[in-house]
Amino acid sequence: MKKFIKSLIQGIKKTDSSAERIKRLYKKLKLREKTIKKQQQLLLEKEKMLCAQSENLESKEEALKEYVNKIFEQQEIDRIVRWLVNSIRESLDLESVLSKTVEEIGKLLNVDRCLIATYDNNLNLFTLKNEYISDDNILSVFDKEHDFELPDNYFDVLINHKHPITIDDITILKHKGLNHFIFKDTRSVVFIAIIDNFELLGILIVNQIKYKRKWEDSHIQILQDIADQIAIAIRHASLFTESQKSTRLKSEFIANMSHEFRTPLNAIIGFSEMLSSENFGPLTSKQGEYLNNICFSGKHLLRLVNDILDISKAESGNLELFYEIFNSKAVIEETLSVLEGLLLKKNLRVELYLCECQVRADSSKFKQVMYNILSNAIKFTPEDGKIIIRSEYIDLHLKVEVEDTGIGIAERNREKVFAKFKQLESSYTRKQDGTGLGLSLTKKLIELHNGYIDFESELGKGAKFWFILPNATLINNDEECI
Repeated sequence: MKKFIKSLIQGIKKTDSSAERIKRLYKKLKLREKTIKKQQQLLLEKEKMLCAQSENLESKEEALKEYVNKIFEQQEIDRIVRWLVNSIRESLDLESVLSKTVEEIGKLLNVDRCLIATYDNNLNLFTLKNEYISDDNILSVFDKEHDFELPDNYFDVLINHKHPITIDDITILKHKGLNHFIFKDTRSVVFIAIIDNFELLGILIVNQIKYKRKWEDSHIQILQDIADQIAIAIRHASLFTESQKSTRLKSEFIANMSHEFRTPLNAIIGFSEMLSSENFGPLTSKQGEYLNNICFSGKHLLRLVNDILDISKAESGNLELFYEIFNSKAVIEETLSVLEGLLLKKNLRVELYLCECQVRADSSKFKQVMYNILSNAIKFTPEDGKIIIRSEYIDLHLKVEVEDTGIGIAERNREKVFAKFKQLESSYTRKQDGTGLGLSLTKKLIELHNGYIDFESELGKGAKFWFILPNATLINNDEECI
């Protein structure tokens, strides 16, 4: 019995010990549970924070993309405007400039159709000039209309109020103007007036056809900037056309007047030379002197008329060149023989160093160039002076130099040398006759041959004029000058 009670007591003690352990274990589990809940709470908070950061990053990424796109868009706008400005400066071909402009606008703004129409103020009509369509599925309005009027209310807004017209949804409009072909199959449209100095020159029209579009203010500003450049292009082309017309009329007038002048001048020169020959009877010394003056003055006036006619033709682009291959040495010597009387009169010595060189050019114009340069050298070289003529072959080009021991040219007068109707001022030049057109015409003739002319000079030490012409070849491949 005692043993039983003892073992029972021991069992109870063990049971109490197990209960205590269970209690402690339960407390630990409770504590662990609280810890896990806290960790879960922290994880949830971190997850929310990461989500917020992710959303923030996505928002920043979108903002960055939008910013980058705006930069690229602005760069593209700047490129188009620069291209327009350069095209206006470099080209007067309005058709090609406007054609490229509508294409650039269409691609930049991703529109379905872009149109440019010019305006005739006398007829109050617009005329379609250029069209861009994004693909072949877009209807071309060029197939239907060319001349058109705008609805009065649109014209008033564009011209009188100088405000662009933007329509995001054509379907909400209700007026008769919607029958206009400009609105056909269109869902959204923009009208921008092309104005220069308060004068309407045309209109820029942008259509969205495949879908409705809300036009952004930045896009309207782009179109307005481009329209301003188009106005300059149209104005420049108009001025150029007027200039060409004026030049043509001037050339026609000069040609007609030259003909009217040359007919009586040739008669005056011919009859005075005929009388001077004394074939119709002897002349007194005074009569001979007067006839020589008449003949000399007539020839001087005839040269002036011919020079004016030639320089007018050169400036208007109507001076024809008849190219042929000739020996430059032979033409230079031939021109020199024509001036032999003037050389002898002033006792001028001539030294020649000429290459046997062929050149492809207009031989009569080449002779005229040599005559003008040589007669200029003779005119401004005092008696007993010297003139040196050189020609050489340089890399498929002919170079000709005429050097004199004349009065020279001051540096301050350099810009006047090739100017029309300009004669350098000095006590010596005032004694010399001349039209002031010789060297100006010479420069034009050289440039028409794609050549170049220049000079070197120092006052009181003579001058050296030289020019270069392309398309030259050596005869017998001999580079030695004689």
